[in-house]
Amino acid sequence: MKRRKLLGLVLFLIFITVYIFSAMFLAVHVLPDNRWVELVFYPIAGVIWIFPAMKLIRMMLPGEDEV
Repeated sequence: MKRRKLLGLVLFLIFITVYIFSAMFLAVHVLPDNRWVELVFYPIAGVIWIFPAMKLIRMMLPGEDEV
């Protein structure tokens, strides 16, 4: 069980780092310089990362065979 949590933590840290730099790259190099586009992009980018993170957290929880 400790291995699963450690693996989940490492994967989460890698994921969140890649996600942050990808969002920054998109915001700086791809999006047009428009406040309305930024007003839509940043809240969406700030929420989307939660869904993959939830899967990683569920993976870290003990399974029925390990309780």
